[in-house]
Amino acid sequence: MTSRLARRFPRRPARGQALLEAALGVTLFVTIIAFGIHLSEVGFLSLKVQEAAVSALWDGTHGRMHLIPATYSEAGDSMRKAGESAQVRYADFKGLSSTMGPGRITQVFTRGTDMQVRCGMDVGVGWAGAVLTRPAYRDNGGTACNAQATLSTWRFPSSFLDEGDGALYQKRQLEDSLARMQVCSVGRPVGGSCSGRFSMLVDDWGLAGELESPTCNIMKQDYINRFFPCTNPAFHAAVWTTYAPTSLPIPIAASNLAEAALLVNPLPPTALAMIGLGMKEQTFWMSSAGEEAANFIQVMPLLDPISKVWPTTPGSLIGVTTAPYGAAYVKRKPMRGCFLGLDCD
Repeated sequence: MTSRLARRFPRRPARGQALLEAALGVTLFVTIIAFGIHLSEVGFLSLKVQEAAVSALWDGTHGRMHLIPATYSEAGDSMRKAGESAQVRYADFKGLSSTMGPGRITQVFTRGTDMQVRCGMDVGVGWAGAVLTRPAYRDNGGTACNAQATLSTWRFPSSFLDEGDGALYQKRQLEDSLARMQVCSVGRPVGGSCSGRFSMLVDDWGLAGELESPTCNIMKQDYINRFFPCTNPAFHAAVWTTYAPTSLPIPIAASNLAEAALLVNPLPPTALAMIGLGMKEQTFWMSSAGEEAANFIQVMPLLDPISKVWPTTPGSLIGVTTAPYGAAYVKRKPMRGCFLGLDCD
């Protein structure tokens, strides 16, 4: 039986085909593994370049943007400093430290260097707002940030079985021109420079900082102290410059609204006497009171016999139209609860 099988299936000499295929496959597998590691590192570090630009864009929004209504150029300094800070933090492509790192990152086959982050203003992303509010609230043109860095191979086998008479491959594994590349946060580099950027509107035109946060005690606004009549000139000037243009086309609307709420015209006789001159609405008061102002209470100066106690917003405890605010504050205060944005205990 055995002899019959031997005659039917003769024995073949060993040729080493499997070993040869394995050897060739290993050379290709080494190339695939090396490039796989390198390209994955390039992808990771490219995301870090993008992250650096976005980080600067958002970090800049916490800085000073304006001094209402005088200037809005502070936004440029805030965004420039945010870009400089991001460049320091992302010098090592990590962004986790506030101090300057080694200025590079070295991974298995890839090295990242020369991180640059820049932010600028007036990039054409603007919103001017309503026409009547532009004297106080002005457009700064928006901001934009971009970043770029250099990625290069490090200890990468650029030549592998491609030299000499018995070379297995005809081409080098990695050409020198591809061993170094410029990476942008947005798009691709043109002429070695990255022009793509992330842009965003900044500045909500809100009050910010110590200069714009004090209480504005109510007092008569006349033609002498019209522009700076209280301890919060920024707030007062912003309100007045918005109110004044509106009062010109509708000369009696504001006092009519006040009279409807208070059941008495709050304007002093000096202003009432000017009705015929079209200057009734030029008399102006503004109140901005918080908890520190005697529990939201401000009393109108008794400059005229017609002057009354002025119910301030948001909570004079004796104001007729604002009583619910005052009542809520009195109820909350013993419990040290939250009221009108205050932190809860």
